[in-house]
Amino acid sequence: MNFQEISVKLAELIVQLNNKGWSAATGTNYSFLIDAQRQKYWVSISGKDKSCFAPSDFMEVLIDGSVSEAHQHLKPSAENLLHATIYELAKDANVVLHSHSANLTVLSGWLFKKGETQLKIEGYEVQKAIGSCKTHEAAILLPIFENTQDMEKLSKAIQKRWDECEKAQGFAISKHGFYTWGKDLPEAKRHLEAYEFLFDCIYKTILLKK
Repeated sequence: MNFQEISVKLAELIVQLNNKGWSAATGTNYSFLIDAQRQKYWVSISGKDKSCFAPSDFMEVLIDGSVSEAHQHLKPSAENLLHATIYELAKDANVVLHSHSANLTVLSGWLFKKGETQLKIEGYEVQKAIGSCKTHEAAILLPIFENTQDMEKLSKAIQKRWDECEKAQGFAISKHGFYTWGKDLPEAKRHLEAYEFLFDCIYKTILLKK
């Protein structure tokens, strides 16, 4: 896809995800990379209302996360550095999606408070939509990181556990949200939708056990 095609399609998806309740109060951020040399990518501008997100609401940044000269007047998402980290480490990633669903926000905080740094997903048919998972009998171990406003600290934590993130094709931030990616928009969308469905299932299962 060229810039016009993917910016339009991703902007449409962002509005759809907002309608699901996954990006309240201008939260979440999204990006895509179409540069064959992997020297730059496009990320959502900070503070944009996702219910009316437009293709013009993306801005260009360099692969290290710094704002390109042409867009110095714009401010990228506060979590832009996490996108840069993913693109640096996941060489096949060309789209990064981030969600703030209530289920994952509560679930990740509940687990992290108990001292758990992974969410184990096992036994669900839908998990086969994620990465290289081939069977419901396999276990996906989704890393959970402590929430912080220090993006450099969070980026370094992700780098240290990148093998876990890569195997899961995503990671969670406690009481915050979820990140996933894909080689293209359809794959990233599939990962996000599958995970969010699984978060819902796991959350409801825990409630049923009460």
